[in-house]
Amino acid sequence: MVFGSTYNGRLFSLIVEQDQPVNMMWDTQSYDLDGWIIPEGLDEPQLARVKDFLYFATDTQRLADQAKYISYGPARKSSAPLVGEHATLGIDMAPHMPTNPENSEGAFVQNYEWWADYRDDLDAKFQAWLAQ
Repeated sequence: MVFGSTYNGRLFSLIVEQDQPVNMMWDTQSYDLDGWIIPEGLDEPQLARVKDFLYFATDTQRLADQAKYISYGPARKSSAPLVGEHATLGIDMAPHMPTNPENSEGAFVQNYEWWADYRDDLDAKFQAWLAQ
């Protein structure tokens, strides 16, 4: 029985680290997109620091290494083959990644335009339902 949704890292913790009787279902997972911006008008030293940070934060190996601690898929496709073992559990983390091809087959991106158009109306209906 499916009874909810949450971030996969939280379920990984319940299932693998805490050995709770919970299972994860990957079909129809939704994923979100984030990005970085560089503010306009930075002087050269500031711009250099920003670029250094972005290089650091988006490094292929560094993104793969974060999977040693939590089962969130790396943001770069090039990082996926570099995902290794959990830092303390010693288990292969690749099968636990939402970006693993077997887990991402039915994945879809959030539809931001739809939410921008309908969120307020849906929230009002949900709040009315809660008030019953």
